[in-house]
Amino acid sequence: MNSNILGLIISFPFLAVVIAVGILLKRLFSISSESMRKFIHIGVSNWWFIEVNYFTSLGYALLGPIAFIILNSLFTFLGWGKSLGMDDKKRNYGLIYFPITLLILVILQFQGVVSSLFCTISVMIMGYGDGLAALIGAKWGKRKLPLSFASKSYLGSLVMAVVSFIVTFIGLVAFTSVGLPTVVLVSLVVGLLCSAAEAVTPFGLDNITVPFLALLVLEVLL
Repeated sequence: MNSNILGLIISFPFLAVVIAVGILLKRLFSISSESMRKFIHIGVSNWWFIEVNYFTSLGYALLGPIAFIILNSLFTFLGWGKSLGMDDKKRNYGLIYFPITLLILVILQFQGVVSSLFCTISVMIMGYGDGLAALIGAKWGKRKLPLSFASKSYLGSLVMAVVSFIVTFIGLVAFTSVGLPTVVLVSLVVGLLCSAAEAVTPFGLDNITVPFLALLVLEVLL
């Protein structure tokens, strides 16, 4: 079977399962709407591994992000999320920005503008870094950053920095021949800048600023 077709066959059930599990967790365990949102956020970011391993055609690779943009737009603008407590449109915009970012990264990768590895690192930072920062920060982050436009905690920013560092470090060590001192330095820079960007970017726009900042830093420094 054509790997692109197989990629599509895997992609849509995968995305459906992630969303269904998120909704089920909310229904069964009464997790908050924000926790459900971030669970789905983290889960969907793993679609990138399907993209990297199965898609060889740009057209096929774009179908997943395009479908997700349409679905999330309907979810946001038609108020489908109200029954789940997700009626904050400004927060729900992040659900749209996420697949838009994926779409742009797919195009940049297939056009050879940026490396597949750097795209992967950027997506994982966006998914796991931002997602875990929000979950852990909301649960245990008592001290808030002095920002009038966002309720971000010091703990959440620390988690964002640490996860971004770890994701970058693992990616560079495993898939490049860059020396360890350089890997550590670049990972630190990525971690600190992505944490700062996540902290000061409001309205879900960090789903755009964080991954592209990570990508820019990696392309410039390496």
